[in-house]
Amino acid sequence: MTPQQYHLVVRVALWLLAVIVVSGAAVRLTGSGLGCSDWPNCEPGQLVPEADAHAWVEFGNRLVTGLVSIAVILAVSGSMLRKPQVRKLTRWSWGLVVGVALQIALGAITVITHLSPMIVMGHFLLSMVLIWNAVVLEHLARPSDSSDKNDYPTPSLRLHAGVVAVVTALVVVTGTVVTGSGPHGGDEEVERLALAFSQVARAHGGAVIVLLVLTVALRFRFQNLRNDLVRRRINIVLVAMVAQAAIGYTQYFTELPVLLVGFHIAGATILWISVVRLTLATGAPRLRRG
Repeated sequence: MTPQQYHLVVRVALWLLAVIVVSGAAVRLTGSGLGCSDWPNCEPGQLVPEADAHAWVEFGNRLVTGLVSIAVILAVSGSMLRKPQVRKLTRWSWGLVVGVALQIALGAITVITHLSPMIVMGHFLLSMVLIWNAVVLEHLARPSDSSDKNDYPTPSLRLHAGVVAVVTALVVVTGTVVTGSGPHGGDEEVERLALAFSQVARAHGGAVIVLLVLTVALRFRFQNLRNDLVRRRINIVLVAMVAQAAIGYTQYFTELPVLLVGFHIAGATILWISVVRLTLATGAPRLRRG
């Protein structure tokens, strides 16, 4: 397998992991969290659901999980078939295996605990860790460019980018708390966190404002940096961040319509991928050979 072919494999794995976050959200938002009452069968002794919309939404998410599993297996095996081999790629690809295995186990616990909000929150946050792993793997697998003569950010700029990444993670965590306190729990009778929704939403919104200010400041600091990749990635982060904030405030003031909540979750995933990519681009020159 050539470096270009392997990079394509891990890129597909990354975006499948992003898709499964959205498909998992669709399960919760459509109230299909208990559409299948068993695992791995949909019902005891019955793998495929009957003609029930909620069951098929839940089962469809499980099918996406199967595609993700295949992509992860290809990422691991491809790292061993890639020429030249790079040990670091193999180690990071095994991180995907561990993450997917934990996700499958946590998915089963989610069903068993009847969509406990803490477990659902953990399920989403583990997805973000898994996506971080996949983004790093995709970054390391990118074929090297011998013509790369870009400037690299100073330690101060790298620290600033790291702070943006940490605050982004905080925004994601507070977002899960808002979700756990809100009305879309995956089933009408599921328990919710005993927190005032308006208060946790304000805390989340405050974190978003801090993040936006930090990111705009970073963009101005990158203004004179001769590195097209870094400047392009900070622009992508800013666009994703502004769009995400606009969706978030709109959904809050329109009483959380399901479609907007779905877009907000997709946006959070895209923003997280973009911020991790930015952080990697601002680092020191990455290892290009094994």
